[in-house]
Amino acid sequence: GFCKLQLEHGYILLKVSKNIVREVEIFNIKDFVINYLKSLDDELFTDSPKSKVVDAIIKGAAQHFVNGYLEFLETKQLEFLRDTKDKGFLFFSNCFVEIDKDKNDEKDKAEVKFEESIKVKKYEELEGYIWDKQVIQRKYQIRNSKSEMELLVKNICKNDEERILSLRSAIGYLLHNYKDSTNAKAVIFLDEKLSDGAYGRSGKGLVAQAIGKLRKTVRLDGRNFNFARNFLFQSVTLDTAIIEFNDVTKKFNFDKLFSVITDDITVERKNQNEIIIPFQQSPKIIISSNYTIDGSDDSTLDRQFIIEFSDHYNKSHRPIDEFGHRFFVEWSNEEWNNFLNYMIGCLQLYLNRGLIRCAHVNLERKKLIDSTSEEFAEFFERIELGKEYLKKDLFEKFISENEDHSDMELKRFTKWIKDAAQIRGNKSFQRRSDKERYIRIDEK
Repeated sequence: GFCKLQLEHGYILLKVSKNIVREVEIFNIKDFVINYLKSLDDELFTDSPKSKVVDAIIKGAAQHFVNGYLEFLETKQLEFLRDTKDKGFLFFSNCFVEIDKDKNDEKDKAEVKFEESIKVKKYEELEGYIWDKQVIQRKYQIRNSKSEMELLVKNICKNDEERILSLRSAIGYLLHNYKDSTNAKAVIFLDEKLSDGAYGRSGKGLVAQAIGKLRKTVRLDGRNFNFARNFLFQSVTLDTAIIEFNDVTKKFNFDKLFSVITDDITVERKNQNEIIIPFQQSPKIIISSNYTIDGSDDSTLDRQFIIEFSDHYNKSHRPIDEFGHRFFVEWSNEEWNNFLNYMIGCLQLYLNRGLIRCAHVNLERKKLIDSTSEEFAEFFERIELGKEYLKKDLFEKFISENEDHSDMELKRFTKWIKDAAQIRGNKSFQRRSDKERYIRIDEK
């Protein structure tokens, strides 16, 4: 079952068992060979005892278990089964599930009949190969029962139906491993609460974990992530479905992710050939943060789908306080099955309605505060649209009202005015008359 898969640069070693593919290292092949020999009956070893054969294999490892020798393994072209535009697949220990878009579904319908668009199939019906990490080590059965995950989502969204549908569609988008270059976005989990500093605990990590239970996720430390470092994505493999940037800071450079979101991704590993993962097979992106992501231009906004998390859950009121046990690790088999059905329902919703946008609660004001300051955000709200101001007078008025900004320069104040106007969807105009400079904020 061992073979090679050729990449654009070099190859990787695989073990194929029926339709299940696993990436292996040389030590895995060593283990397999030794364990295989040890499992054979002693009477098969007629010329030399089993122990001597095993010993010879170990002593000859430097010749046998090296790339130059293993490169003679067969090179296979494997056709992997992937989601399509209108179809998604999830794999369980006892079956796999095919989720179809409902061709007769009306665009404004929130739900479709659950059982009508999913098919439970046996692995004998599997057409194509899948990665071993795609198989969720849980048994699945169709059941339309309430899940604790459903209640968690409702609480995160303050029981607002539009917000619930938006979050569920985002979960479905992330579970759907089909990539469309015209709809490639990073899903951003953001605290809606207006506050300076890191507070969190709103459930962002728990929702990301839930997605990771169904799709292989690589979690990166957003606080310390630096795009200038080598081997940024060395933990990403061909079967990685999602990259999660956890708890990113104000300084996170979203622009650097543009190519990762909309193009191929290059994975560099120390002392190994780089792997180029084509866009259609590359991971989707989750970003969680207490802060808004910098940038209000069309290119930035077009690559983002933002979900606000309420403060229903916080440092003083955690999910464990409400449910009485930890998610996932303390669930019964029945609750696991309810959870799987709920997540399949999210994927089903996305296939039928795509990403569902809703009105944001505090995103605009939070972005304004993160880009400037809370005092400036309040000051900017008092600027009348269409009215021309002498820039110097406007600046001096802000400084006089906010002593903490007494060292601010006019240049920075002007930049804040322009940034705030862009965030609010307004336009800023400046003109010069003799030595005086004027500024006006208009509707877009």
